[in-house]
Amino acid sequence: MFTVPPDSTHPASPSCPAETPPTIVLVAFGTSVDEARQVYDFIDGQARQRYPDHDIQWAFTSQFIIDKLKQRGIRTRNLAEVMADLRTRGARRIACQSLHVVPGQEYQALFSANNDGLQVVFGDPLMTSNADIEATIAALAPSLDADETTVVVAHGNRNYPEFNRRLVKFAAAIEARYPKLTVASVEGTPGTAGLETLKARQPEQVHFVPLMIVAGDHIMNDVLGDEDDSWKNLLQVAQVRCSPSLGWNPAILAIYFDHLDRALNHLARFPDGYSGQPPAGASAPVPAPVPVSEV
Repeated sequence: MFTVPPDSTHPASPSCPAETPPTIVLVAFGTSVDEARQVYDFIDGQARQRYPDHDIQWAFTSQFIIDKLKQRGIRTRNLAEVMADLRTRGARRIACQSLHVVPGQEYQALFSANNDGLQVVFGDPLMTSNADIEATIAALAPSLDADETTVVVAHGNRNYPEFNRRLVKFAAAIEARYPKLTVASVEGTPGTAGLETLKARQPEQVHFVPLMIVAGDHIMNDVLGDEDDSWKNLLQVAQVRCSPSLGWNPAILAIYFDHLDRALNHLARFPDGYSGQPPAGASAPVPAPVPVSEV
């Protein structure tokens, strides 16, 4: 398996010049909230419009979500299961596009999937480079009001601080442009310290902006829930509003699809029949999850 080098600047194209276009696998964390899962249908439709000649499959990275959905009679698969199925069906060229927000723990775990006999590349998560951070801020701008108290809701990682680096960079960049905006995270850094600062200002209304593909359990309960420790109640404001999740934002999806275009172009450089070693100029195999280097 190979990640696409961030400086790969080959012209983007929705399809690769091959007799059989590569299979696209969209890889998301997953959610068990029915209303939130509708965003995946929207993303799927957008992807099929942009890549009409490609077989498009889905995989979830959260086995907990997969098992929970299975108990309700809803079948979803992890990446290893999708890879095994594609191998059985004779597919050989696969572009996996991560729908994660940052290159964190869930993204790194993708590299452990068995790719024996397959040509596999991975498209970057949403915010992998500094340019991605700028593009994400631009994509959010139409929904932001500089005069409104705003909280951008990120997930974060409590166990591996190195995976919060992009969130911290994003927070610094967007907070510098919107003085009444705070980035907070459910876990890890930047955490919820900024909420106490907001509370001291006693705002009448707060605008929550999910920095998540789906507005699932965290948004519904941790942020907007009726429990005493929900963010809404912690801030003690009279009114709250919440923007749709990232997955409904076409400008955000355009960033993901640009990353997928780059992955497809990189895959097109693999010679016919190639498997197991990268072509000249390609990045080295990733034998195990490793932190993503600064870009």
